[in-house]
Amino acid sequence: MRGVRHWLAALLLCLLLPVGVAQAQVVVTINGNVAHADISLVDGLQTYTGEVTIVFDSPVNLTAQSLNLTAMLVSPADPALVSRLPSGTAIDPAFPVLITVEPVPITDRIFASGLQLDDGSESSLRFVNAYDFEIHTHALTFTPDTPYRVFKAPLSGAFADMTSDVLNGSVRGRGRSGGFSQFMLIKDTRAETVLGLPVIALGKLVDLELRLVAAILNNVLRLELTGLLNNVQLALLSLNYAAAIVQIDLFILRVDQEAGTNIPNVWRAQRDLVNDAGDLDGLARSLRYSIVRLNGGP
Repeated sequence: MRGVRHWLAALLLCLLLPVGVAQAQVVVTINGNVAHADISLVDGLQTYTGEVTIVFDSPVNLTAQSLNLTAMLVSPADPALVSRLPSGTAIDPAFPVLITVEPVPITDRIFASGLQLDDGSESSLRFVNAYDFEIHTHALTFTPDTPYRVFKAPLSGAFADMTSDVLNGSVRGRGRSGGFSQFMLIKDTRAETVLGLPVIALGKLVDLELRLVAAILNNVLRLELTGLLNNVQLALLSLNYAAAIVQIDLFILRVDQEAGTNIPNVWRAQRDLVNDAGDLDGLARSLRYSIVRLNGGP
């Protein structure tokens, strides 16, 4: 009888919930350096499901609490959200899910003597270099020329393409970055070339160049990396995509080699460190993905 009463109570609760009210469930599990989130969002009679997997490089204090990953349903026509997207992109109604990862500094620690405070450095999340971020959902259909991309934005800021790969399964979008905020799978129908010029790739190159300017580097290394990006630009403008791939690969290699030595590469929840290496790596790999597509790759 108790089981029947519980079942009836759950049924009554579902009936009382108004249609259009979203219920969120996000279950985060940690296994070593990998965080995995199962997402299930219910809106009336519709359920939206997906998975997020984040693979870290040498994380410290990686827990579900320190990661602070949440998800919510959004309206694809919400003007405030649409204004944050590039023209030519849209939120697919089949998966209108906004994922937020905002690790918070954990400053309260309890000892035998009572409540004590510290700067959070011993209990808050930190990692080095870039993390791999993947959104996977069966709600979207994969095609060889898939328009779906992983986009990332600061809170209330503009979304930018961070995609480093899109795989079958049904849609499995991947990207890399050195910092967090908000993520979505976006339908990107922008033309990759306009008047013969690879505009998407060139736009990503500009973003990478600006991030390099802001990075803390010695002059010799900055000149070397700038030279490699100049080579990428020349190759793109001459439509020599194979040569552009070689140059961006050299850039990624040099960033990886110098990370932690001549390029700052640590991120932590206190936001007091700048992860130049992680950001440069992520932006470069997203640029590489666009160039590979121009060169006939998937």
